[in-house]
Amino acid sequence: MKLTYYRGEVPNFGDELNSILWDELIEPGFFNDDDSQLFLGVGSIIWNDFNPAAKKLVVGSGYGGYTDLPDVHDGNWQFCFVRGPRTASRLGLEQNLAITDSAILTHFVARPSMEKKFKASFMPHFQSIERGNWERACELAGIHFIDPRAEVRKVLDDIQQSELLISEAMHGAILADTLRTPWLAVEPLASLHRNKWYDWSESLGMTLEFRSMPVSSIRDLWAKTAGGTGLGRKSQLAERVLSFTQHYFVKDAASRLSHLSKESGFLSNEATFKSRAHQAIDALSTVAPVKV
Repeated sequence: MKLTYYRGEVPNFGDELNSILWDELIEPGFFNDDDSQLFLGVGSIIWNDFNPAAKKLVVGSGYGGYTDLPDVHDGNWQFCFVRGPRTASRLGLEQNLAITDSAILTHFVARPSMEKKFKASFMPHFQSIERGNWERACELAGIHFIDPRAEVRKVLDDIQQSELLISEAMHGAILADTLRTPWLAVEPLASLHRNKWYDWSESLGMTLEFRSMPVSSIRDLWAKTAGGTGLGRKSQLAERVLSFTQHYFVKDAASRLSHLSKESGFLSNEATFKSRAHQAIDALSTVAPVKV
């Protein structure tokens, strides 16, 4: 059974969580390099480009629309549970499989108690790092910057030590909710990253309220206006031509982040959270030897 998750050119917190989570929860010897059996965990990785003959075990993954819909009824897919009701609906699965995102299982990983160090922290989507000036904007706003490319345990510590997390990254919010750190969701600049937020939030009975995402660069503005990633050649050319505008964007983003940091954050209902967490660990125990 091969642990399978998205790995791009740069590490991304939500995906890299897989690298530590499952070893904390599942007895040694469960995973190996046999790619005829794939374990799909945290992430929007229900894709249609896996080897059709490989057996796929889905444990809390979601369908994010990044590929065409896979044929999950071909006999090679097994669903322990999925991220939310939208994933279940798109795949034609029973709604009782829509427990929640498997990152909630971090609830069962031993964590040290930590004092709060940061009044507010901001975590952008990892793709926003390349096109934006978020570290500088956070510095001007007096807000702690959390880099989604950083080592997983460092990110978890920073979230736990924050009184409020403002997050464009969905798994920033999911882990904040899991660690019971209040959070605010800002709408991802790239439109393709938005629907999965509703999938997760609806699994916990929450009505998601996006705040407007500030823009910290001309490429951020390009992404927000065009709905793309802002990582292509045209946006890079625009950035070079309009480089004199960068200071304005950084100052404006800092001001908007400062205003957001004064808002009250959200948390899922405590009883609902605990119920979903225990449903998830119980479901995992039916397909793997768990330690907890």
